[in-house]
Amino acid sequence: MNKAYPNMNFVLLVEGRETACRSVRAFEHETEYETIQEGGVNDYVHIRRKPSSKPVTFQMERYRTAGEDGSEELFNVGTALKQDMVLMVSSVQGDFKNPVAQFTFSGCIVTGKHYSELEAEKSGLLTETVTIICERLTVIRP
Repeated sequence: MNKAYPNMNFVLLVEGRETACRSVRAFEHETEYETIQEGGVNDYVHIRRKPSSKPVTFQMERYRTAGEDGSEELFNVGTALKQDMVLMVSSVQGDFKNPVAQFTFSGCIVTGKHYSELEAEKSGLLTETVTIICERLTVIRP
């Protein structure tokens, strides 16, 4: 029987450090294919994978805090991260020694930032959404 895991127990490692984030939005990795029509009397097509033309893209949302821990400069637009980013998902809160899934993003570059709306009539916390593109996504399901 398959077991579903909660989506709220996760940690994102950026340059080897845990980075507090509110959410990691759905990431996307597309593979493109081309079709080649069979000649003659055959009535079918061959499907061939094309070389990747789009990078893996994802967004992380985090709260802006006073006295940033140095992670602010990691997320400047145009920054190329030196180490892989690792997203670990756990079925038990705070236990990431045995994650149920691990996503490794290689060759990451910060391509955009978006700040949340400021509104005088409602209380809330200032967030920033960071858009990141990557060369490769590796999924590990232990």
